[in-house]
Amino acid sequence: MSPIIDNNEPEKPAVVGALASRILSAFVMIPLVVGAIFLGGPAFTAMIAFACMIMLFEWSRMVERQPFTHGFYALAIGSAISLFFAASGNYLISFVIAFFGSIVAAYFARKNSGTGVWSAFAAIYIILPCIALIWLRLDLPQGLARTIVLFTVVWAADTGAFVFGKFIGGPKISHALSPTKTWSGICGGILFGSIIGATTGVILFGQDVMLSYFLVGGGLGAASVIGDLVESGFKRNFSLKDISGFIPGHGGALDRLDGMIFATTAMTGGMFVYMLIEKLQG
Repeated sequence: MSPIIDNNEPEKPAVVGALASRILSAFVMIPLVVGAIFLGGPAFTAMIAFACMIMLFEWSRMVERQPFTHGFYALAIGSAISLFFAASGNYLISFVIAFFGSIVAAYFARKNSGTGVWSAFAAIYIILPCIALIWLRLDLPQGLARTIVLFTVVWAADTGAFVFGKFIGGPKISHALSPTKTWSGICGGILFGSIIGATTGVILFGQDVMLSYFLVGGGLGAASVIGDLVESGFKRNFSLKDISGFIPGHGGALDRLDGMIFATTAMTGGMFVYMLIEKLQG
């Protein structure tokens, strides 16, 4: 996804074309996503459910090497029911159903392709962050503002990693994870995340939070670029460059949302721990 290979002169036309495709896709997607975020409720839940279904399809096809398997149907049905209960505020039931769906998916995938563990992992990697995102937007205090911070920081981190990695390049991070990711891309993602985190924090919460949201933005930016690296490791393990071509310039939904998965986990996990500590102290 983001911080790709070196910057030899012959690569520049391809770089410009890739960037143009990303920008065009963003112009189409961002208004839809922003609209769903502001509307909240069923609109936001429907967006998350749609993204979850596409990611589960891509994941199942990647690990089982074929589309529309019994394992995918088990995950899809489990996620749909799980997200329905999450949207109703029944998060414990939602988690239980997601876990049960992963067990059924693992059973079918093991019989079909011997990839039971990988299929079950989809519940943790994809469904649980989707549940957490619904919790963040619909049930947390100032959920709209916090969701805006999360999305804008992840978008900024992805852009910063892409721009720095493409046009600055430099030393690679790890050939085992990805032969293309650079340290400059990581730094660009964190820097852009920090700047946008501080900016949105001040706009939404006031001047007093500038430093704290600069740090929050940096942390979420780091989580986002780590998610990109992990996704690259998954694709490398399954010998794929892009999981699909669902989004022009970005690859598949998983290629595009890998950073969001990790950043959502980081933000909602931090919020949950913070609220738990406050409750215990109060």
